[in-house]
Amino acid sequence: MGRLEGKVAIVTGSSRGTGAAIAKVFAREGACVVINQVRDEGNPQAVLQEIAQEGGQALWVKADITRREEVERLVKEVEGRWGKVDILINNYVPSVANKPFAQTTWEDCQEQIDGTIRAAFYTCQAVLEGMVRRRWGRIVLIGSMVIHQPRVGTHAYAVAKSAQLAFVRNLAIEYGPYGITVNLLSPSIILTEEVAAMPQELRDRFVQRTPLGRIALPEEVARAALFLSSDDSSYVTGVYLPVNGGNLMV
Repeated sequence: MGRLEGKVAIVTGSSRGTGAAIAKVFAREGACVVINQVRDEGNPQAVLQEIAQEGGQALWVKADITRREEVERLVKEVEGRWGKVDILINNYVPSVANKPFAQTTWEDCQEQIDGTIRAAFYTCQAVLEGMVRRRWGRIVLIGSMVIHQPRVGTHAYAVAKSAQLAFVRNLAIEYGPYGITVNLLSPSIILTEEVAAMPQELRDRFVQRTPLGRIALPEEVARAALFLSSDDSSYVTGVYLPVNGGNLMV
């Protein structure tokens, strides 16, 4: 029996990359998984097909999770199919353009903060009522190690990702008494298509300063998300969990 047998998980931004890897790992562990596509990107049908071929259950719902009405539609559709939502993995990331601070506008920061936190706010509000009623729930936000290791040009992105930590810890305090854990999973560079397209020099520079000597695979981040979403982490809440190969130790 898988570690998520009988559970229903929504994984936002899961039509490609890390989100898709999380969805597939969760399905292998017995969860009914919701593939969420926010924008017209990735290949949700391919993710669905792979899960089905391995005997898993999945549902694809396209929804802009920065809009309350679309989040409510998403959750209603999931509850209509499987009756509940046990796990929420918030993997959504607004589009971001790196700029030096002098060229960064307040609108750039506002767009990142608004998109990142609005998505978490609406999705968490939509699933928490049911989790409280069942006295069990797992919420994991996917952050970034830029929270503790800022880089030039990432001002708007870093501010938005840092806000996730306060968001998670406040929810962890309020909903812990109901058996609900809320955590932040913060990976470093992950070997997705975007990273594979980066100049080799940049990737080599990262590898050289990483004790494990390589870039993380999406499946490795997915397994960390699995830990935080299962009963294996039943006494872990409000934490910031770096998955970075030792590149940053906090």
